[in-house]
Amino acid sequence: MSKLKRYLISIICLFISNITFSQYTGTGSITKGNASVSNSNLYICTSGRITNLGTISSTDNKTWEVPAKVNFSNSSFPFASDLNNVCNGNNYSNTTAALAALNGSDIITIDTDGEIITAFVFADNYFEIYINGVAVGKDKVPFTQFNSSIVRFKVKRPFIIAMQLVDWEENLGLGSENNNGFAYHSGDGGMVAVFKDSKNNIIAKTDNSWKAQTYYISPIQDLTCPQEIGNQRLTNNCSTQDVNDGSKFYGIHWVKPSGWMNANFNDFDWPSAASFSNTSVGINNKPSYTNFADIFDDVINDAQFIWSSNLILDNEVLVRYTVPESITAITTQLLFNHLKIYPNPSSDESIFIEFGDLYSNAQVNIFNLEGQKLLTFKCIDLKNKINISTLNDGVYFVKIMIDGKEKIEKLIINEK
Repeated sequence: MSKLKRYLISIICLFISNITFSQYTGTGSITKGNASVSNSNLYICTSGRITNLGTISSTDNKTWEVPAKVNFSNSSFPFASDLNNVCNGNNYSNTTAALAALNGSDIITIDTDGEIITAFVFADNYFEIYINGVAVGKDKVPFTQFNSSIVRFKVKRPFIIAMQLVDWEENLGLGSENNNGFAYHSGDGGMVAVFKDSKNNIIAKTDNSWKAQTYYISPIQDLTCPQEIGNQRLTNNCSTQDVNDGSKFYGIHWVKPSGWMNANFNDFDWPSAASFSNTSVGINNKPSYTNFADIFDDVINDAQFIWSSNLILDNEVLVRYTVPESITAITTQLLFNHLKIYPNPSSDESIFIEFGDLYSNAQVNIFNLEGQKLLTFKCIDLKNKINISTLNDGVYFVKIMIDGKEKIEKLIINEK
């Protein structure tokens, strides 16, 4: 082939490429094809996937680390402790065993006069966590096999949780792996966490009250499909079809904001996190999760898997949440807001006191109009049946006490 023909072909290819890139109208930087490996074998686990890091250049001449710039090799960033980790043999079968293996040296002190908080985290695949901007734990296994973690720290409330979440990739720059019989299978992400105080009370759990923003999306097969509405980076209309040749697909990248992990960072305009079921994330066969259903799937205070809007295509996600100063007061108010007493008026032998899908130990006292306490009950279920057969027709007051706070409701009993 002559030099002239090669030159003309290169000009045509460049022209076609520019037309293709111009179809994207968002704010991100566009990359195409596979990245170059910059760090191979970052972590190796028997039967796990090789964990590599790579770099790739975008059309605006920026260089990006994929799947993300992480602190895995940073010795000053502490590793989380193991809840379940088959890679190093700490595959504990229950929470008690995992906590018993800790000696206290794992606790990161943020406030010397604070309380010790214990976080339980399962991330698909990798997480780094900051409290008030202080690094307190990173995942020991960046890719697979699947593991779960414990992070303990000493802090005063209120405090800010900030986490970097990464869905690792085998095809660097293209958010995919060799799986399901395809060379380019777009895997999914997902993270669930529960935070408990020293009295074993849940003070925070993942749900859609968290904030979440994506900073790396791939693979994108069609640059016309991504949309940006306000600060939402949406790819719900983009294909997630598995293929055997995705080498020419695209990635979209955004620069993470400076200080995103700090307590004073303003995340007001970040979208709310999206929540996903266990089935959607596909963890029902993962012992690192299922061994700890008592933590992650608490029957009263169930934590949810969260991510940004696209569980499959979004590969690097930042999340934030503020733990309030008094979780007890807020929880109690929620319980009171969901309170139902029925039937009321009542002509039955019993009434029901219900707290919706919330619950806390509650004491129930029923008084007459003269202030005499006639009946006392302890609520032990979400929906409590209270026997009022000994009460005559008339007007009564029901006083419900939760964590030192009380609510009084009027009860009318008609002819039985």
